[in-house]
Amino acid sequence: MKMQSHSRALACVALALALGACSQSAPRKATVAAKPAAPKPAVVVPQPDPDAVVQSGMAEPSPVFDEQYHGPDQGSLESVTALFARGYIESAMRETMLAAVHNDYPLLGMRDVRLTDPVSKFLTSSHAATTAHDYLYAGVQRRLGRPLSPAQWEQIWRGLPQQGRVSDWVKQIKRVLAGR
Repeated sequence: MKMQSHSRALACVALALALGACSQSAPRKATVAAKPAAPKPAVVVPQPDPDAVVQSGMAEPSPVFDEQYHGPDQGSLESVTALFARGYIESAMRETMLAAVHNDYPLLGMRDVRLTDPVSKFLTSSHAATTAHDYLYAGVQRRLGRPLSPAQWEQIWRGLPQQGRVSDWVKQIKRVLAGR
């Protein structure tokens, strides 16, 4: 019985092949396939954009964000007088001491000037003392909003404790500014 199903299957396959061979027509002649035309690049006509921004011939570089301080230089007369004008007497005194010692010790910075330091640490030469004298004179005048005579300033200068601390000078300058 198995043999019959096998032979029947083979007969069906043979019949299918025979029918397939009969249905084919005579062999065709070989034809050359037509080559497709090479694609031409699309022509894009620029259209003006009504929202476009007109640019100059060369693009300017975008500014770099800079977080650096651009005010007066630290320890400058301009900086000290500005601090006095705003009432920042401690900061003004520290910057004055930095400016005074800067000629003798240029590598010192604000972190090296403390209110608890002795004044003698910064008034190391006659040039340093002159710088401190001039900066404080200009700063006190700016804070008072009126000029002081050289004689008035010399009296104030002599009243500053030469052996004291920076904080002692701050207290004395504040007394002068308060009118005491």
